[in-house]
Amino acid sequence: KQHIENIYAFCRFGDDLGDDAPFPPEERLLLLNEWENDLNRGFSKDNSGKFKEIPRHPIIKAIRHTASTFEIPIEPFLKLIKAFKMDQTKNEYNTWDELREYCVHSADPVGHLFLYVYGHDDEKLREISDYTCTALQLANHWQDISRDLEQNRIYMPIEDMEKHGYNLEMYKNKDVNENWTELMKFQVERAREWFAKGEELWQLVDPMLAVDLQMFTMGGVAILDSIEKLKFNTWKKRPKVSRFKQLWMLRRCRRLWKQAEKGQI
Repeated sequence: KQHIENIYAFCRFGDDLGDDAPFPPEERLLLLNEWENDLNRGFSKDNSGKFKEIPRHPIIKAIRHTASTFEIPIEPFLKLIKAFKMDQTKNEYNTWDELREYCVHSADPVGHLFLYVYGHDDEKLREISDYTCTALQLANHWQDISRDLEQNRIYMPIEDMEKHGYNLEMYKNKDVNENWTELMKFQVERAREWFAKGEELWQLVDPMLAVDLQMFTMGGVAILDSIEKLKFNTWKKRPKVSRFKQLWMLRRCRRLWKQAEKGQI
């Protein structure tokens, strides 16, 4: 649990530097550069394999401990920082491939880190986990469309807009019409398909990690369900998972955890 909390703290703090630091993007980049420098300090070793420097930030110290315990390389952490930096320099995505590349850095490394903590260092498993992680990122994008636009960020691929008869001017005006509805249906269905592909991983990993993965998937799919209940008008209201649904998911996960502890899943 502590190691997962260390990873969460790293992700949360870096994301806050990129999103909430009260400075313009160029100054946020300076903060993120120092965050990256401190990470590199924390991972630097001499020829004998001993750490050369002591990182400055307590979160980086905690991450170094986690990485040392589970033999996690620095790359997943560097990819996450790159995503935080991308948010300072890129505010539109022309194609699905461009958005997917963003998810490779912003979302997929989190799944890789979970796999390492649970003792899985396997490239095939990482590839499957990418489906779940990218699907979660997509669900978050479509949930936070209005919030992102307020920060001058548009994650909706422009090519997808054009295929559905929608354009950037409509997007920035938050126009809701039949074309918008079809566009959002398409994006929600794509995310559902990626969640479904990620379910293969549940049978291939530690049972406790499998419960985590099911919990992530339930939460992401619940967001997609909420978008559908709003008839895809995510401009008018931010989709949320109801308290009742949250309690239902919590109870279900508790049952799964108990089964996992007994080796029944």
